[in-house]
Amino acid sequence: MTIARPVAASAAAAVLAYCFTVSSFAQGATNDGAASSPPIFQVGDVLPEADVHIVTSPGVYGLGPEPPGSRYAVAHGMLIRVDAETTKVLSVLREQARPLD
Repeated sequence: MTIARPVAASAAAAVLAYCFTVSSFAQGATNDGAASSPPIFQVGDVLPEADVHIVTSPGVYGLGPEPPGSRYAVAHGMLIRVDAETTKVLSVLREQARPLD
């Protein structure tokens, strides 16, 4: 019986750690403790130019050249691709906390 208690305690601790991790993920917690929220825009939206940082060095972000007629940009914590003339969101690529260029 003495062996069962440490195993049970260890199993209980593992279950609690799992539940905490799943709960944090479901609530959008990140490693820095800040809550992650979905982008406030979606594909097709036209973003104000003041909200968009146009990427000047795609390679710094691990990207190749922009497809014709589009530009890479960072807006509201997301790396996106926008129409070069209208800043209409063409695709959302991934999270990007801040501009790198």
